Amino acid sequence: MEQKALDRLLDEIRETDVFKEYEQAYAEVTKLPLFLRSTDPDKIIPEVIDNEHEFCAFMRKHNDSCKTCMHLGQQHPDKQEILKQVCFAGIHVAAVPIKINKEIFGYLQTGEVLLEKPTNGKLDKSTKQLLDWGIKLDKNQLEMLLESGPVLSPKQYEAVIKMLEIFARHISELAARISVIPEMSEPDSIRKSREFIRENSDERISLDQVASVANMSASHFCRVFKKATDMNFSEYVARVRIEKAKNMLLESNYTMTHIAFDTGFNSVTDFNRTFKKITGETPSSFRKVSTTN
Repeated sequence: MEQKALDRLLDEIRETDVFKEYEQAYAEVTKLPLFLRSTDPDKIIPEVIDNEHEFCAFMRKHNDSCKTCMHLGQQHPDKQEILKQVCFAGIHVAAVPIKINKEIFGYLQTGEVLLEKPTNGKLDKSTKQLLDWGIKLDKNQLEMLLESGPVLSPKQYEAVIKMLEIFARHISELAARISVIPEMSEPDSIRKSREFIRENSDERISLDQVASVANMSASHFCRVFKKATDMNFSEYVARVRIEKAKNMLLESNYTMTHIAFDTGFNSVTDFNRTFKKITGETPSSFRKVSTTN
């Protein structure tokens, strides 16, 4: 999917009740900032962040590097993993990747927390760094700012990140469902074609059939459908089938063979290959991991 489409998907997720409820609960329990951000390093962090650490708020006004310090992806070559960073003053931030199938499209970012109270030596070193940057903040003022925020033990901080990992998986599932749901702003022809695919995904569906539903030629339909969904016809059909298969894997004890044919695949081999291509894991491992969480 293109970056514009991924960012639009993030906006849709931010407006869901699921995300808003989690965001509120997370803030009440941890007192830490949390926001869902793009993978695009040019996207600046919000001007106003709930529960922002007073030291971080001060630094964002006085130092350009602190305005973008939470774009952790720029400093990490392996962006598939949880991104972590600690600043010169000992403030920790972390970002958990969120994927739609195998593609990272955003991060759940949190942090702005100390994992230990600053020592005199650390305060002296941090004060000197500030002076080198031309920021006049004495040791006592720095200490007051740093101690205004939460201090967690390393074990507590890892537990917080684990919470985000679990929610990130939920958001990934939500994103996968949203990506195959027709949008109200779409042309009727595309919305009808999506609905036809969803209602008939367990049967053989040809491009000509769906183009006919949209009252278009096959070539014209392909262009319009790709523009509206950021997916080609065959990819969309596969994703609809995989979403149905996910639900069956979680909510039933049906065999892989039963699920494969019930979701429109020609063989178990085709089902397994498509499932892994889209989700990054096999149907068996998906069922095992999801039912144990």
